Amino acid sequence: MIGRPVRAWAAVIVFLGLAATAIQLGLWQLSRADEKQAMIDLRIGRQTPVALGGPESPWKNGIAAQDLDQQRVVLTGKWLYASSIALDNRAWDGRAGAHVLTPIVLPDSSRVWVNRGWMPKPPGVNQVAIPAAADGTRLEGLALASVMKRIELGKQASGQGADNVWQNFDWQASQQRIGDDRVWPVIVWQITETSDGLLRRLPEVGDDVSKHLGYATQWFLICLACLFFAFRLRPRRPKTTTSSLN
Repeated sequence: MIGRPVRAWAAVIVFLGLAATAIQLGLWQLSRADEKQAMIDLRIGRQTPVALGGPESPWKNGIAAQDLDQQRVVLTGKWLYASSIALDNRAWDGRAGAHVLTPIVLPDSSRVWVNRGWMPKPPGVNQVAIPAAADGTRLEGLALASVMKRIELGKQASGQGADNVWQNFDWQASQQRIGDDRVWPVIVWQITETSDGLLRRLPEVGDDVSKHLGYATQWFLICLACLFFAFRLRPRRPKTTTSSLN
């Protein structure tokens, strides 16, 4: 039979393991809170629109996506409708559809991909008609570094052939599609309403930092509880009695 000290040490090890897991989860929740707060602060600090491709903000080699992330931008130029793609499996209020991405040629001849909005799309279709909008219109949008990745349901060679329905956005394939390397490293989500029938809604930055802080507090309390039980269950040395000779 397993002795009592062995069982006690086994219980101590289990609780110490649970404490280590709890503190890791608490630290992860703190990092999530920091990430969301940083994104909120970044979006608030970049509300003044910047005209991409203009004299004040021309395209330059080596610009990083993070330099423009969450930045309000102004776009004017000519749409490249033939290079448009539809990102599949993007639902809107429970309806199946796709996000329409079209590159636009800016005044300095650089390109930027614009998420123009959402449209319904039946499943299993690899070629769709892309709605058009007028050129030369002043558009406002929000530049985002994220490229809206989704789990791919099957292997797909994005950018090959005539298909314009992709499961995920691929920078290399998209650059080949528009035939130019002066491409801004962000996707601009269109804000301005245009008569193209597309539905638009910016990705929300969840104002739930306090929720993550609350979860972190709970995990740290669980860690303390596990440490308490590990301390109480530790094996104790047997008490020794001394006898005196009279």
